[in-house]
Amino acid sequence: MKGFIFTNFIDFVEKSFGLEMVDKMIYNSDLKSKGVYSAFNSYDFSELQSMLSYVCSKSGIEPKIALEEFGKFVFPYLIGKHSYIIERYKDPLELIAGIESHIHMEVKKLYEDAELPTFSVVEKTKNQLGIIYQSKRGLTYFAIGLMKATLSHFNVKGNVSVDESFGGQENNAIKFTLTV
Repeated sequence: MKGFIFTNFIDFVEKSFGLEMVDKMIYNSDLKSKGVYSAFNSYDFSELQSMLSYVCSKSGIEPKIALEEFGKFVFPYLIGKHSYIIERYKDPLELIAGIESHIHMEVKKLYEDAELPTFSVVEKTKNQLGIIYQSKRGLTYFAIGLMKATLSHFNVKGNVSVDESFGGQENNAIKFTLTV
């Protein structure tokens, strides 16, 4: 997993819970990297899991909620660093529908070794988008946070519903339906 996720997670924890929580999280989590991350390098996903588990156990926040809030937190970073990628989109459904066919292709140009989830559009209307999300990492609620931040970025009211039974555990697939 790319380091920018780790550096942003540490920033998220600091802004949400304070620097003392960051220090304790790094000290008490089993981190091969010792909590030192570079945005462009790759790190083992288990380190993020370990830090998330620590923060959730100490704060009492459910991992789903923490991941969704983290997704919302990361969105401004992504559009700030890569605004040229999303400039062509005029509404949130178009942007989200373009994740696989456009945005992930641009990400691969920057980070060849990035291991990205897949997003397959299965239905699209003016006010609704159905997509299948597949990831072996199970960051469903991080993706939801990013999608909700996308809606907010475009000043569009809407919701994201999740059908976790859609693809079953064997292929790590979830269906999102975004309605605006």
